Amino acid sequence: MSGRVSRALLGCALAVFWAASAHASFISLTPTLSSSCTGKKLEVKILAVNKGDESAFNVQAVVRAGGRVLTAEKMSELPVSGVYRAELSFPLPAGLPGSYPLVLTMHYTDANQYQFSALTAQTFVRQKELFSPLCGQAKPVTFWQEGELSFTVKNTSDRPLKIRTSLVTPRELSVAVADRELFIDPQSQQSTLFKVSNFSALSGSTYQLFLVCEVKDGGQYYTSIVPGTVRIVERKTIFGLSYITIAVLLAGLIVIFLGAQLIKR
Repeated sequence: MSGRVSRALLGCALAVFWAASAHASFISLTPTLSSSCTGKKLEVKILAVNKGDESAFNVQAVVRAGGRVLTAEKMSELPVSGVYRAELSFPLPAGLPGSYPLVLTMHYTDANQYQFSALTAQTFVRQKELFSPLCGQAKPVTFWQEGELSFTVKNTSDRPLKIRTSLVTPRELSVAVADRELFIDPQSQQSTLFKVSNFSALSGSTYQLFLVCEVKDGGQYYTSIVPGTVRIVERKTIFGLSYITIAVLLAGLIVIFLGAQLIKR
């Protein structure tokens, strides 16, 4: 009996080792975004590198700026260490001097045509760069189906501000209400919750979301970008018990069984 038990435990150990050493292929697009504004024209340059270990397919950049959304050309395949480049030109409406939001979404698929997206958000400057009176932070959240992402925005100025906020999410996630207004007193802060749900994200994925905060004040325009992090983890169960709970119970039973065998001897 003890020999069979030892062999069973050895088999379990080998299975765990095999699972730990198994390697899954992945795609990792690392995008960078640069811009320059001259008069009523915004020039945007996009560069994305595939730092994974398998090709990305149907790679395409979508950029939002100045109230417009423009789509760059699609690359059918981006190999490992390959580089995607695109340039877009935005006509801008008349606007106040200051900083404005610039959002990039990189769309791509794997070899099985499963869709993914990578998000980047920053600002571009019109006429002159200004220091924003807004700053913020977010608490990271982990969920499988849905969760609440909390942002705190601070007004560092000596005037009350009416702030327009918008939560930008990748395609794999959905948000019930993305846009809202905050009224923050001078030298004060305010927290706001966004209900985020999983549309098509895979378990183990981590996404960055961005809260875009915009305000007009004193004939100038300010934008602050606050990043937030969402991790998607599937909570698998059997008969209502999580896999971790079942593993702990099995380990306890094995210890009890082995202890009983020693007592019999």
